[in-house]
Amino acid sequence: MSLPTGPEKDVPPKWEEIAQQKRQERASKIPREWLLPDAVTSNKTAAPFALLQSSGLLSQRERDLTSPEKHDATSLLQKLADAAITSTELVTAFCKRAALAHQLTNCLTEILFDEATARAKVLDEHRKRTGRTVGPLHGLPITFKDSYNIKGYDSSIGFSSLCFDPSPRNSMLYDILTGYGAIVIAKTTVPQTMLNADTESIVFGRTVNPYNRGFGVAGSTGGEGALLALGGSTLGIGSDGAGSVRMPAAVNGIVGYKPSGYRLPLDGRRILGTGVVGTTTFGPVTVTGFLGRSVRDVRFFAKLSANAKPWEKDPFLYPHPWQSLALPDAKRLRIGVWSSNGFLHLHPPVQRGFKTAQDRLRGAGVELVEFHGPDISEVWELQKEWTELQDMSYLRELLSTEPHTEIVKATAIITKKDPPPQVTVEYIHSMNGRISGILRAMHEAWNDGGGIDALLWVTAPHTAVPFDKYTYLGFTGLFNLIDWPAMALPLGLFADKEIDRKTPVKPLSPLDAEIQELYDLDMFHGLPLSVQLVGRRFEDEKLLGVSQVVHDIIKSSDMTVKL
Repeated sequence: MSLPTGPEKDVPPKWEEIAQQKRQERASKIPREWLLPDAVTSNKTAAPFALLQSSGLLSQRERDLTSPEKHDATSLLQKLADAAITSTELVTAFCKRAALAHQLTNCLTEILFDEATARAKVLDEHRKRTGRTVGPLHGLPITFKDSYNIKGYDSSIGFSSLCFDPSPRNSMLYDILTGYGAIVIAKTTVPQTMLNADTESIVFGRTVNPYNRGFGVAGSTGGEGALLALGGSTLGIGSDGAGSVRMPAAVNGIVGYKPSGYRLPLDGRRILGTGVVGTTTFGPVTVTGFLGRSVRDVRFFAKLSANAKPWEKDPFLYPHPWQSLALPDAKRLRIGVWSSNGFLHLHPPVQRGFKTAQDRLRGAGVELVEFHGPDISEVWELQKEWTELQDMSYLRELLSTEPHTEIVKATAIITKKDPPPQVTVEYIHSMNGRISGILRAMHEAWNDGGGIDALLWVTAPHTAVPFDKYTYLGFTGLFNLIDWPAMALPLGLFADKEIDRKTPVKPLSPLDAEIQELYDLDMFHGLPLSVQLVGRRFEDEKLLGVSQVVHDIIKSSDMTVKL
């Protein structure tokens, strides 16, 4: 960024100037030959997914290599290991597809295409010279959420006051995964504050949904969700404090994994208190998670991360050597089904997807068990109260130099609708008791009737929603509150205006009425459907194994988009 000179040198630039220069810097890193025609980028009616497919800028070879329908990370790694493709070819193809995805959805922050292709050439030369790969992720293109640090690049998280302040060091997981041979091609967008579920910031603007550009991508790992859905990466690294991996995964139709707390390093740009979100042993737990093309990819990355023994460097992590569990037999699984929460109705397409998943599991011989969960009506309010205890003075300072986005206002974490409770020792003990009560009730429900292997639910009462309307995060936030691992699993099904008719329901609460009012047959048509599968704390290897078996059963054999 160019700095003022002369008499104005001590006057800080306004947020508008910073945002403009940051966007110009980003745009300059996309090769001219990869730019979409104005007729495509100005099309405000067609879905980004359809526009990318019809753009004509990807060769057939590039389309095949980057297609989520043809390849996941595991199959691409096999091609790299067999020398069927070079890292340079693969990374270049993904950089190109990521560039197209970004032009259609605005999903990237820091673009590392030149650095990525240069690294790919180094790896190819190493392979040619030695006959060996550098590690199990040799030459695989991946992406990181903007909050993670990459030395020499911003981790601005969309705040103007944090732009043009490159990180002096890498986040630990960046070093782990690149040490295995992965190549990072970009960082991705997050919402202002990272404490809401619609990805828009003052610096980078709004990220739009690949299936309907009038809808959001959720958050806070929203850019990863859009990029993965459009095939611009093989795997994304994000964080999840109330669903920030699972919500973007669900509304964009990809796999999302939130592990138990304290398994993966979570260092990067802080937003709360004097440390990084999640470095606490009391209250809801924020974690690093993965967004991917398949459950087997996520399992593989989780295993590699554990094998790196990150607990030897990060004092907040517990030692967890990987448990190599065999995939379970579907006919021996007992899956709990949380049919009724007594608090919020599901939108018609979400209910259909949830029922379809159950029907497919039952048809495969899986035993389904009714799960009688506790009252969850205060879960989201508990989480919002907790953020106040973690000290939001730093966020409020960052926000003091720029306008608040509409979703920040609507979520009402930073600017409360009502005065926050006075923080006293008694209040903290009371909050701890409320959280403990929910955890005990969930534990008892899990064990009722002989126990279950996993819990099937949904990530939200709705699919993706119009901008600034995703304000209730309780269905995902519950499992941060009690620190249970969870997966978002796409069904390969989509909202259908011919099937998902709106039927009148008696609202269970004012919030229920508000959420039901959002649903519109025509507007929601074509949005992807997903479910959530949940395990118990520290049983991550079991959940990942069960998820792989379950997802193979419940996903449609045809995962292509129906728009």
